[in-house]
Amino acid sequence: MTDPDKRSIKQNSALPIILIALAVAAILGFAVWKFVLTPKEPAISTAPPAATEETAPVASAPQPMADAEQAPLPAGPTTREQFIPPAPEDACTELSRRIKEFFAQLDQRDYIKQRKLPADSHDYFAGLIDRLLADPPMVAGETSSLLAILNNTAHFYQVLRKDDVLLVKDILLREGGSLESTMELFHRWSLAAPDCPDQGIKVKLPLAGLYEYAGFFLNTLGGRSYLFRRESRVRLLVKYYSIMILDQANDQTLNRHGLDIRPSLNSLREEMKTATTLNGREHYLAVLAELQEKYSRQYGSK
Repeated sequence: MTDPDKRSIKQNSALPIILIALAVAAILGFAVWKFVLTPKEPAISTAPPAATEETAPVASAPQPMADAEQAPLPAGPTTREQFIPPAPEDACTELSRRIKEFFAQLDQRDYIKQRKLPADSHDYFAGLIDRLLADPPMVAGETSSLLAILNNTAHFYQVLRKDDVLLVKDILLREGGSLESTMELFHRWSLAAPDCPDQGIKVKLPLAGLYEYAGFFLNTLGGRSYLFRRESRVRLLVKYYSIMILDQANDQTLNRHGLDIRPSLNSLREEMKTATTLNGREHYLAVLAELQEKYSRQYGSK
């Protein structure tokens, strides 16, 4: 394989790993967020989206790991509280059970077995997230040099190995039906985990680490360039959970780079108004509207 061929594989297959919690929220940006059982608590969507060029499953791929019908959210106005887990004593057991069950099912997939990972999928992806959190992109001072911009643009390709990138590509092709519920699950886990006793979950999504990636996606040339190359669902959801993470950092006075949430918040709400690929669009819009009101009261519009 020539060097251009290798570069093409990386550029065409890598997707955000830190959603994350975004949860990267999401961040394994998004690879781990995408692997989830349909939640038992009220889900964002009432029906699966119609197949499009972006969402149509691969013909030979197995069905996504979602074995329960999704229930609609309760009637009435949507608020941010609907996206926050219940009291930790109720959330910890349920969230950890679903995450463990997901990884157990993932380990049974033939295409995962064929990879012969050095550890089970839980350990493998927990390690992948740890590597990303330990080597975050530059958020402040990116434009100080061309090299800094180039390093940020290639950040994920520098931190992840070729085998990691190819595995992420394979999973995204085969488990493509539960992106929204997956990102919501790992966002809930990132919120609940600090108050949970040891649940045996090795995926760590600390706010301080997620904040760096949220700032990267929302406020740097490298992060914006990265999202520009992603399909619309991934781009919108990574922006949405990045805003949720930045809002949480503001509430806990952890916004160490002094990032202004308002430009990203306003632009995402306008962009999401015309989105057609998200089941939970109206709920996301309601949450964004509530945040706009919150920051307008605090700082005025911008």
